[in-house]
Amino acid sequence: MNCREHRGFGGKTVAGSAIICLALLFQVFILHGQDVPSKPLSIPIYHPMLLNPAFVGSKDFTNISLTTRALKSPDSQVLNFHKRLIHKSGEYSSLGLGAMMFQEQFSSSWNAGAGVALSYHFALDDKTLHNLSIGVTGKGILTVPKNQEEVPGDSSGAVFIPDADFGVYYYGPDGFGGLSVTSLFGENAKDDTLGTYSVINRQFHLYGGYKFVLSKENRIVIEPSLLVTMDGKTITELHKHLVPYLKLYLQNFYIGTYLKDFDTFSLFFQYQFPKLYAGVFLEFPRVGYLNDDNIIFEVSVGVNLGKEGSNFLKYRHW
Repeated sequence: MNCREHRGFGGKTVAGSAIICLALLFQVFILHGQDVPSKPLSIPIYHPMLLNPAFVGSKDFTNISLTTRALKSPDSQVLNFHKRLIHKSGEYSSLGLGAMMFQEQFSSSWNAGAGVALSYHFALDDKTLHNLSIGVTGKGILTVPKNQEEVPGDSSGAVFIPDADFGVYYYGPDGFGGLSVTSLFGENAKDDTLGTYSVINRQFHLYGGYKFVLSKENRIVIEPSLLVTMDGKTITELHKHLVPYLKLYLQNFYIGTYLKDFDTFSLFFQYQFPKLYAGVFLEFPRVGYLNDDNIIFEVSVGVNLGKEGSNFLKYRHW
């Protein structure tokens, strides 16, 4: 959320209307396929720019963050940064810039990718409390098959696929909502060496939420949100792909959870230091014994670099 000019919690009508418009717009798309990267699972929490490039530059500080799996071998990582560009006069421009790199391990291959994102932000009022942005990411994905030793195999079997993401995003002091498509040029890329296919198809995401103030004096805010990710196979099973999230902000700390299914339990939290932050994501089965094979444990660390002398607020959720 943009915090540059925020002084309170107004604009409920504008925020609600924008989210409703995004939801209606979502209905007109023909939906397809599968998304990359798919891991870490905490991407919607710690790396929203990978789901929607229009998020880039929506914060009034430069953000650099890294997330990695932490149990056994760290088989999946995501690194990204994004910032709002600044005019020579010191004022923020309408442009946001971002970049990301990732790798993820599957049973038969490794995926690695990189991309550059650009966004443009429109102020919807004179105080820039409410904003609408559009963004695009150009990226490339390299799929490398594994050999029997579970390391990347001969590079002659690798498949490189160029691709792009596109999104729109509304953000204001009370709510946010975004619609995006990842792997815009989705295709089936055949690996002639192994006779297999690397399937990367378009996938659509609708993500929105609202902030309710429980105590303005103590800076306590609760934020319910909903992520919908759809493709051609799941459009008839919409109820199985509605993922509600819940965050509770306590000044510079938040704790949250999401409901993916009734068989697993998830928990994530993050603490913001003046310039640094650290977060942990956990997912494990609700019943049965816990071990390294059924616990997902991810760690996220990051740096926030605010502009010197700006109205950079103390609590990030404002």
